[in-house]
Amino acid sequence: MKIPRIVYHTKSTVMFVVSLVLFVLFFAITYTPGYGLETGDGGETGRFAALWYSHQGLCLPVCCAIILVTTALSRTIMLLATRKARLREGEYLLWQFAEVVVTALFCNLFLSLYMHYNYFVLIPIVTLIYISVAIYPYTVYWLLAERLDRDLRIAEAQRTILSLRQRHDDDSDSTIRFADDKGSVKLVVSTERVLSIESSGNYITILYENAGRVVRYSLRNTMKGVEELCDQHRLVRCHRSWFVNLSRVRLLRKDPDGLYAEMDAEGVPDIPVSKSYASAVTERFAEKK
Repeated sequence: MKIPRIVYHTKSTVMFVVSLVLFVLFFAITYTPGYGLETGDGGETGRFAALWYSHQGLCLPVCCAIILVTTALSRTIMLLATRKARLREGEYLLWQFAEVVVTALFCNLFLSLYMHYNYFVLIPIVTLIYISVAIYPYTVYWLLAERLDRDLRIAEAQRTILSLRQRHDDDSDSTIRFADDKGSVKLVVSTERVLSIESSGNYITILYENAGRVVRYSLRNTMKGVEELCDQHRLVRCHRSWFVNLSRVRLLRKDPDGLYAEMDAEGVPDIPVSKSYASAVTERFAEKK
């Protein structure tokens, strides 16, 4: 069981301390146990209860103030002590138990002095009563913190998934993974560095720039095998044996023997554009401009 991170937040700590005091105050005002007072056999607990009810107007606000100060001090120390290293589950439970016991002991000290009651006789009575009352807000706070922490983790996971998807989409748009006819990736290159793809039988030759020079890379595949990949990355079919990256085309030149794409990289031969693809290539090139 992991300790919810919200437990270490200052705002949630303040809300817990205030809620704890309000709950104890509300509980003490609305609930009046008998402790055997009706039959007169309440023992030490009954005698303490009789004194409590006769002095409740002062004892209750003072005890609530003690709870407020003691719990706030305990939580402040915990926040300062866990800045570098968080508590383990057992350590946190032990801290809470010690917090409740110490608070009960301080309340017991005040009550014994004010009521002139034996301190050691009151210890088990006051401690048991306070633990019985405080277990409710402590439990509710833990469950609420666990729920909020779970919601926070889910939200963080969703943001991470969206970020990874966006990064994957960006990577997919910016890089091309060329695979052979068996589906094994052989070349990963930025889309903007690809100049053209030429087919030769059962092989294709990828022309791309690397560190300022033009590189030719051949792998076993066909034009049909890379057609979908080229469409995804805006490489245009311009010839039955050629794909061209229009973003790297400097101009389209009409010669007597046909249409050619002149690339913006030095030393790269002009790429032929056949009649069947000329209209589509010209239109796409015009859109790029």
